[in-house]
Amino acid sequence: MIVKFSKHGKGKASGVLDYLLKEKGSLVPRTHAKVLYGDPVLTEHLINTTPYKTKYKSGYLSFSERADEISEVDKKRIMQEFESVIFCGLESDQYDILWVEHADKDIDDTHPVGRLELNFVIPCQELRSGKSFQPYYEPADQKRVNAWKNIINTEVKTIKSEPLSDPNDPERKRLVNPYSSNAPRPTPFDVKTYTKKDADKDEETIANPPSRKLLEEAIKRRLLLDWQNGIAMNRQMVLRRLERWGLKINRGNSEKTLSVTSSKLTDKNGKPMGVRLKGGMFEKGFDGYKFEPEAKEREHSVYDHRGSRNERKQLDEQLLATGIKIKEAYHQDRYKSSATLEPLVSDKKVKQELEPAKPTTTENYYTNFRPRF
Repeated sequence: MIVKFSKHGKGKASGVLDYLLKEKGSLVPRTHAKVLYGDPVLTEHLINTTPYKTKYKSGYLSFSERADEISEVDKKRIMQEFESVIFCGLESDQYDILWVEHADKDIDDTHPVGRLELNFVIPCQELRSGKSFQPYYEPADQKRVNAWKNIINTEVKTIKSEPLSDPNDPERKRLVNPYSSNAPRPTPFDVKTYTKKDADKDEETIANPPSRKLLEEAIKRRLLLDWQNGIAMNRQMVLRRLERWGLKINRGNSEKTLSVTSSKLTDKNGKPMGVRLKGGMFEKGFDGYKFEPEAKEREHSVYDHRGSRNERKQLDEQLLATGIKIKEAYHQDRYKSSATLEPLVSDKKVKQELEPAKPTTTENYYTNFRPRF
């Protein structure tokens, strides 16, 4: 399981809710999508009436496992624990969240149910005070969320009692990221069917790129072929190949990515548009030999050692506990004026009103996920 946060959040609620709940460009309910918890109407109202520039934060928990391979109990646990990590120190009536399950990825004749995605949408407003609320700020929250993700991947099992796929497993590391920033999956690459004609076509695309997306895909396919042929086996070799194709290596590249530009691909102002390349091949310490099957098998056997796994879990638990403590203090300080509101009615009456009714067949089956306000 991995956790992803979207960069969107400044428009109307209809954009994200239509994507989650409807087929593209229509009013037809999206196939294999269902609301697990929350009220889409309430979430839409809160987003559209939020006065702040950033109106919502959305994202998803993505699994390699299919939706019917993880129990409903474990889905509920994962969602509850994610909320406790994001909303540290807040009561349930101080925030709103909508959970929508998607199970439409990688469906085929053998697998009628696709991979599980637990999508979430959070209005960026603390509901008691009306103050702005930022659910996730990467520099402050990434370590805490990643630690929680690692723990979940260790503890949660599929219905067949198999562990969840671990994205940190070296065996799963890829030479290139098959997803561009805002584009669908590139054309599948298979060296056995990738002909010289295909390679020449990709080099022509690199020389005269029609778009940023097509340039990125062509670069990755050609470099994968070069790796297969032993030509691009370290960072310097990769850089030389890119320069040979007439691409400029931009300054300020990170430890994990490379950014290149082509003089033939410019924006409306004539400025070259950068393409950021992600994956193991573009990391600073890239060693192509480590991606050979034999090397990955050796690394996997070391990584899978029981002692080191326990040590990693202990470290993640420490990071999570420390992160939650810091975030709780921040939330309680920021929203302290709204944390101790006097009740408008007696506690007994509140308890009676919050007593959950028995769900009907038309209600979301996680209606009792946490008390409504």
